[in-house]
Amino acid sequence: MANKVGSLPEDGSHLESSALAISDVAPGLRWKLMLIIDQSFHGLYRWHARRTLRLVTWVRQAARGGIPVGLTMSTMIAPGSGYLYYFAVTPSARSAGVGGLLLDDVLAFLKAAGATEVFACVRDDNVASQRLMKSKSFSRTAFREVARSRGARDAVRLWTRMVVAPGERVFRRA
Repeated sequence: MANKVGSLPEDGSHLESSALAISDVAPGLRWKLMLIIDQSFHGLYRWHARRTLRLVTWVRQAARGGIPVGLTMSTMIAPGSGYLYYFAVTPSARSAGVGGLLLDDVLAFLKAAGATEVFACVRDDNVASQRLMKSKSFSRTAFREVARSRGARDAVRLWTRMVVAPGERVFRRA
């Protein structure tokens, strides 16, 4: 199925143009995305992103001319609740709209999987990612707000599944 960059198929399964293609990455091929992780993360985040790449439910890549330039890693953390573990774009493809297209794609993909809300964590110092999240109608949320709406036990389960680290902000899009 071919679409112009910036438009998504109704089922969220595949985005393609002559310049950029977004598609699923099978578990056996995910190793090909390690360079993006190594260029995008450092220290503990790099270790966790590499580990998550092997274990997460869904990995989607953005590729130009068959060369991966970005990725998303996502899963469902509760019925109706999707979680975006990571999204990353190679330094050479940043500020070209790839991150926004990946975020649109993963939102459509998670919605097709049954998500009515999507959570994501962003480090305090990652202003560009926070700006992107806000541009896609994510808003910052707190444990207290989630506990008030879902109950403390559900909020603890969500926070634990998200692995919220110190210095991270939790964002939610309903």
